Amino acid sequence: MTPFRGLLLYLAAGAAWVGAGELLLARLADPEQIQRWQTIKGGLFVLLSGIFAWWLLTRMRRAEQLRGALARELAQLAQAAPAGMARVDPDSLRILWANERLCSWLGLSSQEVLQRRFRDLVVPRDLGQAAHQMDDLRAGRVTHYQGERQCLRADGGAPLPVLCNVRLVAAAGDEPAQLVCVLQDMSEIVAARQALARSQDVLALALEGSGSGLWDWDMAARRSTYSSGLLRLLRHQGRPPRSGSLLLARLHPDDRDRVQGAVEQALASGEVFDETARLRRFDDSYCWFHARGQLHLNAQGEPERFSGTLTDLTARRAAEERQRLATTVVDNTIEGVVVTDAQTRILSVNAAFTRILGYGEDELRGRTPRVFKSGRHDKAFYEAMWASMARRGHWRGEIWNRRKDGQVIPERMSLSAVRDAQGGVTHYVCVFTDISEEKERLAQLEFLAHRDPLTGLSNRLHFGQQLQEAVAHAQADGERLAVLLLNLDRFKDVNGSWGHAVGDEVLKHIAAQVRSALRPGDLIGRLAGDEIAVVARQLRHADGAAAVARSLIGAVGQPWHSPDGIAVVVGVSVGIAMFPEHAGTAQLLLQDAHAAVYAAKARGRGAYAFFDESMTQGARERLEIEARLRQAMADGHLQLYYQPQVDVASGRIVGAEALVRWLDPQEGMISPARFIPVAESSGVIGALGLWVMREACRQARHWQTEGLPELRVAVNVSPRQFHLTDVAGGAAQALAESGLAARCLELELTEGALAERPEEARQTLLRLHGLGVHTAVDDFGTGYSSLAHLKRFPIDVLKIDQGFIRDVPRSGDDMAISAAIIAMGHSLGLKVVAEGVETPEQLAFLRARGCDLYQGYLCSRPLPAGEFAQLLRAQA
Repeated sequence: MTPFRGLLLYLAAGAAWVGAGELLLARLADPEQIQRWQTIKGGLFVLLSGIFAWWLLTRMRRAEQLRGALARELAQLAQAAPAGMARVDPDSLRILWANERLCSWLGLSSQEVLQRRFRDLVVPRDLGQAAHQMDDLRAGRVTHYQGERQCLRADGGAPLPVLCNVRLVAAAGDEPAQLVCVLQDMSEIVAARQALARSQDVLALALEGSGSGLWDWDMAARRSTYSSGLLRLLRHQGRPPRSGSLLLARLHPDDRDRVQGAVEQALASGEVFDETARLRRFDDSYCWFHARGQLHLNAQGEPERFSGTLTDLTARRAAEERQRLATTVVDNTIEGVVVTDAQTRILSVNAAFTRILGYGEDELRGRTPRVFKSGRHDKAFYEAMWASMARRGHWRGEIWNRRKDGQVIPERMSLSAVRDAQGGVTHYVCVFTDISEEKERLAQLEFLAHRDPLTGLSNRLHFGQQLQEAVAHAQADGERLAVLLLNLDRFKDVNGSWGHAVGDEVLKHIAAQVRSALRPGDLIGRLAGDEIAVVARQLRHADGAAAVARSLIGAVGQPWHSPDGIAVVVGVSVGIAMFPEHAGTAQLLLQDAHAAVYAAKARGRGAYAFFDESMTQGARERLEIEARLRQAMADGHLQLYYQPQVDVASGRIVGAEALVRWLDPQEGMISPARFIPVAESSGVIGALGLWVMREACRQARHWQTEGLPELRVAVNVSPRQFHLTDVAGGAAQALAESGLAARCLELELTEGALAERPEEARQTLLRLHGLGVHTAVDDFGTGYSSLAHLKRFPIDVLKIDQGFIRDVPRSGDDMAISAAIIAMGHSLGLKVVAEGVETPEQLAFLRARGCDLYQGYLCSRPLPAGEFAQLLRAQA
């Protein structure tokens, strides 16, 4: 009932009450009592009116409460709904209201969403089609429409695919017309679509790569379809045939009845069709094929399709025949024999092989000889072996292999290639003999001739020969080395107190400790009862020898514990003689080291001394460089130069490597080769690396504000900085301070930094990956880590060291290594950057191998920030 109708009803009821009351009073009441009855009648009317008004107010309050509860419930449903919702002005397309789900998708607050255009935030795939749908909705030709759109995030994140449903709500009373938009998250549906597409692509590739062909017979339409792979197997050219009897018609006469009977059996019973027969190819040659098919029924259980695959068996049958011949040969020899195919996949082994290595034929068939690779030979060994195979067709020599039980044994091996009539390799035959016993006898003689029986170290004679060879190599290569003579302190007290048996055990303990403290390539020998000599090679300066001495002193200082719990500690004094500073021959180096031992003992036990104290001048210079470097960082004398990183395909600059330079006011430009090692050894590298990261991020962001293209700036991180500082925290701080997007920062690490403490390095890289920062392995191929080791890390980029690019295309080895690095990187989904590109020929080689980026003098030398910006503007 409307308010107006209620008023009329009330007036009518009141008039009826008054009129009826007056009439009844006039007829029934005495004139003297009319006034009293009128009063009672009026009071009664007021009472009834009040009761009616109370009832109406109660109903209104209850209705208002129900409406409020309903409104709150609807608001809660709208806010908590798994779909995004919005009310939009149909004319301006401004958002009037949006629920929390839509705001979270857009990355905006509810206040920021208001007054924004819906179409600017929820973008249709086709603007024209969206405008046409809106016109139809306004004109009333449709009541609603839907379409796929993308929600754009305010922070620049990946757009969210949604299904947008739009309905026009007409104006009602004071409420204007509105668009009600409901959005459903389609990310899982889109991912499922993409996964289905990838699956279909993989299935198609798998079918093509398997060497099989597909045939399908539509029994209702009586039409056959053949894949391109099947037609290639039959050597067909031209348009695909549509004949239903293409395969049956080309059967060999001797196989036709058998195959046709098998087809009829499969159609009648629904069993799998599986037959091998000869087919006449379109070049009129017969070939063995394997056909496998299946009958398919429709929903009503009636035969609908008959389809399957066809595989060429020609090569397989020939290989089986050759394998039978090879088996006959190898089973009649007492030496171990293994036969592989041209791809080194093992086909057969003989009984002697099983006896020697412990593997059975079933365990190895189809695998490669890498399964018993010992790991004792480097890549160069195998490259030389296969180079001999390529030149001569055979190789003979000694090799170490691993038995099934893990034991590594030496073998005398003969490897030969088996070729076909055209000269192509079809098989490899390996014949080998276990020479473990022979090696053991030779090793025992070699040990007694060159080793100290107690400690196992080189004896005095052998150590002298090793030192002479090391000096000769150092003279030829310009290498610096040091001879460190370790003289045990108070070792006579150990023998006198505990006896020579304990003394021998202490000596063996010390020898083991010293050996474990050495670096790869260093030499060690026992010269006398309490003297051990060490040759430290590949030293940059005397500080390196001092570091080795400190390490050896610490190693010797580790106590030896007897079975009875006795702890014996022996100190050591170390004398150091440097080549070529102190002496140029092995004999003089040992003499000088002996002299330096006495100087070390004079300083106190557990000390070391150089033969010539002039070497301390170098240490003072490094201290001076360290102090000046700290001051240069405070005074702003450091600056960054930027070398362009260029996209190989387009030729455009897409990144830059930041390189630190020191411009000293007095000395001028100081080479990084002088101050970077000092920074690493002194600990300044932490502060220096953080400054470089901040400055590079700040400069990259500044270029963006100037309207230059977005670039990825690469910053080098030294191994010491990587392990001793919080690299991920520093990167996050630099990005936050500069406002640079994380995708624009790339940190370059060396293989050594990752290999030193791999699990710790992996956790740091995972943190960087979580920030969105890219990581690159610099100078790839020059370290000691393997591809199997590197694939554990979340790496984005491999950088080919310029040493592999410098001699391209003159060096075939460098070309092969570079091509292999590019292929390996791409196989892991990594970008590959080549350093040191200086010639168009090098760039052409990289482009042909699919390298992604390059940097080098061919594009530009490292430039200051201003000149680099000019280079970008010139490119634009």
